[in-house]
Amino acid sequence: MSELTKKTNSVPVETAEIKLEVVNGSIPASFYSESPCVIGYNYLRFEVSGDIAPCCIAKHRIGSVYDQDWRDIWFSGAYENFRKKMARIHVDRFHLTDPEWTFCQQCSHLDQNQRKNELLKKNDD
Repeated sequence: MSELTKKTNSVPVETAEIKLEVVNGSIPASFYSESPCVIGYNYLRFEVSGDIAPCCIAKHRIGSVYDQDWRDIWFSGAYENFRKKMARIHVDRFHLTDPEWTFCQQCSHLDQNQRKNELLKKNDD
C-alpha cells in the first residue's frame, strides 16, 4: 500500500489534504527552496518537432533547430534569461506560486543539481 493511500484511508477523501512533493532518493523536496537550479548550464532538450527546451519538463521553448543553429540557441539571450531566472529559484520561489513554473516541483534533475551545487560550493571555498 502506498504512503498516499495510507494517508487518505484514515481521513475521508473529500477532506483529506494531499500534498505531492518531489523526493528523489535522499534529496528533500524543499531542495529548490535552498539551492539554485543549474540545469540550464548543462542540459538541452531537442524535441522531435525541432523545438529546443531548457529541461525535460519545462514548458518553455527556447527556439527551434529549423530556425537557427542549436549553438546559437544555447548562447541566446532567451536561454541566458532562463538560466538567470533558475539561478534565483531558491530566492524568488516562483516555482511555488507561478503556474507557468510549477513544473519545477516535479523536477527529475534534483540529484544532478545537488551534485553541481556541491561542486560549486567546493570551488567557492
